[in-house]
Amino acid sequence: MKLFFRQTLILVWKDVLIDLKRKDNLLSMLLFAILTLLVFQFAMGEEPDRFKMALPGVIWVVFLMSGVLGLEKSFMQEMESGCMGGLLLAPVERSVLFLGKMLANTLFLLISQLLFIPLCLFLFEIEVINWLEFLMVILFGTIGFSSLGTLLTAMTSTLHGKGMLLPILIFPLMVPSLLCVVRLTDFLFFGSHPAEVWSWWKLLIGFDVILFTISLLGFEFIVEE
Repeated sequence: MKLFFRQTLILVWKDVLIDLKRKDNLLSMLLFAILTLLVFQFAMGEEPDRFKMALPGVIWVVFLMSGVLGLEKSFMQEMESGCMGGLLLAPVERSVLFLGKMLANTLFLLISQLLFIPLCLFLFEIEVINWLEFLMVILFGTIGFSSLGTLLTAMTSTLHGKGMLLPILIFPLMVPSLLCVVRLTDFLFFGSHPAEVWSWWKLLIGFDVILFTISLLGFEFIVEE
């Protein structure tokens, strides 16, 4: 068990170092997120209150779109350098490879979230009701997306048209999780529907467990193919 965690941490640290050295991935995600946010604001016209009420949904839609861009570029770096082939030949369990990549993706996506969301809160003067709960929403929303995204990027990395296939596959499957985090974020921003909060939390956690389990079990078969 100690060796399992050590190997996982080594893989996470390896991915973190790569992303820190190649800042273009994070910068491209942030730029894309900011531009998309501005487009949404422009499309809703000159009524700031209407856009402000739609902000919880806009934030998470922008996250999904920029997250797909980040996951795809991160996995392509390893495919092009031959690093993934070397990892598959290494004497480690496939679950270690999945956890290492998934945790690194989660950390990378969380960094992008923690840079983008405070900017939105500052620009639109949003006061969060409970910061700890809000951070938990961001964490659980990111874990589900990262688990599924790691599986699907591995699945589509060798296919033609992978840049188009990944969004087509991941967006519909993330709808339940997206509805949960949007509703919880709406409550934490504006106090809406407080009686439904616990139900949305249970649904979000249950969906994350399902996504993580399926992704972990499916990763081994996908990389072998």
